[in-house]
Formats: sequence, C-alpha cells, structure tokens
Amino acid sequence: MIGAGVFGHLSDSSLGRKGSLKTVCILNAIFGCLTSIAPDYFTYLLLRFLTGFSTGGVGLCSFVLATEPVGPTKRGVAGMSTFYFFSTGIALLAGIAYIFPTWRALYVASSVPSVLFLFLVIPFISESPRWYLVRGKINKAMKIMQAIAKSNGNNLPEGIILALDDEANDASNDNQSSSKEAVSGSIVDVIRSPVTSIRLFLAVGISFTCSVVYYGLSLNVVNLETNIHLSVLLNAVAEMPAFTITAVLLDRFGRKPLAIGTQWFSAIFCLTGSVVDVGSNQNGLWGFGDIWDGWNLQSVVHLYS
Repeated sequence: MIGAGVFGHLSDSSLGRKGSLKTVCILNAIFGCLTSIAPDYFTYLLLRFLTGFSTGGVGLCSFVLATEPVGPTKRGVAGMSTFYFFSTGIALLAGIAYIFPTWRALYVASSVPSVLFLFLVIPFISESPRWYLVRGKINKAMKIMQAIAKSNGNNLPEGIILALDDEANDASNDNQSSSKEAVSGSIVDVIRSPVTSIRLFLAVGISFTCSVVYYGLSLNVVNLETNIHLSVLLNAVAEMPAFTITAVLLDRFGRKPLAIGTQWFSAIFCLTGSVVDVGSNQNGLWGFGDIWDGWNLQSVVHLYS
C-alpha cells in the first residue's frame, strides 16, 4: 500500500512509468534474495516489508504503462488482458513452490522473474507518450506515437500535434511548440475538488472491500482439505474466466452495472459457501466467489481508476 502510493507519485513525476517499473524490479530482486538469507525473524520482517514496498509499485506501473497509450474504445479490453499474466504468475508460482519446497530457495526462485523482466522485457518497451506529454516533452511523445502508428501499418497525418485535453480546447495554445512546462499535481489537488475527492473515497472503499474478499479467499486456500499446490493452481485458473467475461461485457453494460452485479454475486456465493458442509460443494462455491470478486476487482478498481 505504501509502495503503491510512493511509486504512483514517482511514476507521475520524475521517474516516469518505465523508470518506476525498472526501479521496482531491481528492488524486488534485491530484497527477495536478501530475504532468503535473513538470519532472524525481525530481519525477515524488515525485508518482507521492503519487498512489499517495491511490489506495490509493480502492478500499478505496469498496468498504467500498458493501457495509457491505448485509445478509450479499446482500453477496457487491453486492461483486462494484462490480468491474465497476473493469474498465470500465481499458477506458475504453485509449480515453482513444488520444485523448491524450502522457503529460502523459494524466495530466490521467485526473485528470478524480476531479473528476467528487467533484461528481457523492459529494454523493448517505450515510455508512456502521455507521461512525456504531461512533462512537456512533446517531441519524444510524438516519436513514440509515430513508432506505434508504424508498427500498426499506419502513419500519423502531417502537421498533427499532441496536446492534453485542456490544451486542445484552448485556442491560444501554441500548437507548434515542441516543449512546454511540465504539468504537476498531487493528492492534495484531488482532495480539493468535490467531484474527484468523492470518486477517490468511493474507489478506496470499493478497493478495500474487494481486496478483503479476493485475498481472503486466495490466501485461505491453505485451509481447504486439498493439496496446497493444486489449490493455488486451480484458484488462479478460476480467475481467468472473469477477465474474458469482463472484456466481452464491459462495452455493452459499462463499469457501474458490472461492479454492482459482481459484488452481489460474490456476496451470494461466499455466504452460501459458508453454510455448506465442508467438501467439494463448498470448494466449488468458494471458487465461484473468487471468480465473481476477481471479476469485480478488475472491472471497477483498475479500470475505473
């Protein structure tokens, strides 16, 4: 939670989306490996805190970097596609934990993907053109947009200039300028506005309740009377239909109806599962509760934000 706030601010300001993602990958790898050699419990707690601090920025920066260059009509589908990798990572973790049963070896093995991502993926992705635009680096933003258009087999029209929404509506804006002053902002600016402050507190409340249910179900699979590795694997796979359903229904029904409906379905399945005798039926209802809450978590929290 702390890491998401810190790296969220850094990704908007000095480091950018790509720079922040690179930083959190480095920190993840370092703190993860150091945790494996922790000599005592308090050192272990400190290193786990630092690992969580860096991990908090991974999902935030990668999601924004993946969806920001995408147009509004396809942004929902693009955003949902990123979460297949999240669930796939959890499924792969079950296999990694099976191969490396000791916790020290598991910490080292689970730190390797950060290193691989740092060298095999990040060098081939570009910074967000919108971040460049907000920071006043219009030329760099234009180069990225031209590269995106070229990769899609298109070309940007001659004389086109990128601008923020407010600037596009300002007739006095100098469209030929290749640089401008960076636009800055903070959480204080969000709270000062009645509209954005209400949306912020609603998003925080919804995110809190979804996270309690989602991670409560996901982490509690250890208490099911099944093999822990298989339970984690199936729990991760159970989330994937939610992403497909959301991508299909998002444009038709919108975020608000899906958010309300999935929270109701999640509550019904969770409450029903709590009164059913322990066994396969409860496990199935547990899985349905996780699917609906996973659907809601992605459709409202990330896409709304």
